[in-house]
Amino acid sequence: MSTYAADTWGIPSQTFLQWYLVAAAVAVGLSLYSRMAARRSPTVVDAVRRPLTPPEVGVLTSDYQAILASMAILRSADLITTAGKAARVLTKEDKGRLDWFTRTLHKRLGSGTVPLRQVRLLGRMNVALAQLRTGLIDGGYLQRPQQGVDALLRTTPLVAVIGLGVVRLIFGVAGGKPVGFLLLTIVVLAALIPLLRINRRRTALGESELRRLKHENSYLSPKLRPSFTSYGPSLAGLSAALFGSGALVLVDPALAGAVAAGAAYSPGGGGSSSHSCGSFSGSDGGGSSSSCGGGGCGG
Repeated sequence: MSTYAADTWGIPSQTFLQWYLVAAAVAVGLSLYSRMAARRSPTVVDAVRRPLTPPEVGVLTSDYQAILASMAILRSADLITTAGKAARVLTKEDKGRLDWFTRTLHKRLGSGTVPLRQVRLLGRMNVALAQLRTGLIDGGYLQRPQQGVDALLRTTPLVAVIGLGVVRLIFGVAGGKPVGFLLLTIVVLAALIPLLRINRRRTALGESELRRLKHENSYLSPKLRPSFTSYGPSLAGLSAALFGSGALVLVDPALAGAVAAGAAYSPGGGGSSSHSCGSFSGSDGGGSSSSCGGGGCGG
């Protein structure tokens, strides 16, 4: 039998494997490029980009952090009780100072019949959270979720290369050829697929903005025990938006415990609550610049 006939598809194993590795590298590169392209942000002119409200800053990290931001604002302003019940009806002045998401949360909490646990809060605020995320997607801060066809297209080149490798593997095994290295390559490529399909939450702009806000407002970190009595509700909300549940623990430990927020950070000591009716950030978009407001070849 000739050498040509003995080789699978007439292509020597070593030659096939070399070109297969090249194709695999190109496929991985294309998939990575697609992933990076999805994170690009539209050009936004700094002069017209409005500051983000505390809930908007919070949702850059997670939906729950947006809720924490609004709860910190409401409790610091004595608009809800330690039990998470509305302390009073919002006045016209309150509505002008609060952003729309925080007003919505105040309405959802209402008479206190809504359980404060994380899952329940997220469920009751799912529509408002979707609207909050959509605004930041349109603003270029959050990445548009890629699911179904979009997620599949991102890894199509990789899937095609894996498919070719599997076919070659089957023919190689049937022909008694060494296929260990090809099998290993296919396994490695297959393991990359779920990693490449993971959706990043923030765009490059969102990442940059979050870093900037954390740097400029590092004094609000719960580790430094800021006095929200002095800083006011807006900065209490921004602290929760940037640094999580520790801020709500400082505002009101009992309320933080009620929403199962206290486990993530405990400031230690007495942890007395700090309430203030100081100024809020501007409504819906206003605020300051700090946003307060082996085994063979290839078959």
